[in-house]
Amino acid sequence: MKTRFRFILSFMAVLAASVITASAQQVSDSSIKTNTSPVTNSLSYITRLQPVTYQYNQSEYRQLNLPAGTQYGFIASDAKQVAPWAITTHNNWYNAGKGNQRAITTAEVDLQKLVPLLVGAIKEQQAEIDKLKHEVQQLKQGK
Repeated sequence: MKTRFRFILSFMAVLAASVITASAQQVSDSSIKTNTSPVTNSLSYITRLQPVTYQYNQSEYRQLNLPAGTQYGFIASDAKQVAPWAITTHNNWYNAGKGNQRAITTAEVDLQKLVPLLVGAIKEQQAEIDKLKHEVQQLKQGK
């Protein structure tokens, strides 16, 4: 239980940092939405995602100006098995000589799309914690 809780907290930190730096906003007004329903079983999605640390291969992909140092995130192909709706592809265009441009297509994890699952997972965990606290209290009282 503690390991899962730590996993959620570290995942939450990564997502929070990503959401804070994201420039795109999602329209959230209820008046333009239909067929809304609560997200369920969030924890089952979140626990199947595998966060990783990595370094970009800057020498092979220097034209992409990738950041140096240790990065935190997910491998898109792995995350696609859990949350295919959160995976996009992006053409990264770069100059390849006189008037010549090329693209490297990469798969990306849209972390903002995982935020509702994260919130749902935290709520599910809190409900479980509250239930267990109640059971412990009952046992302490000898009931």
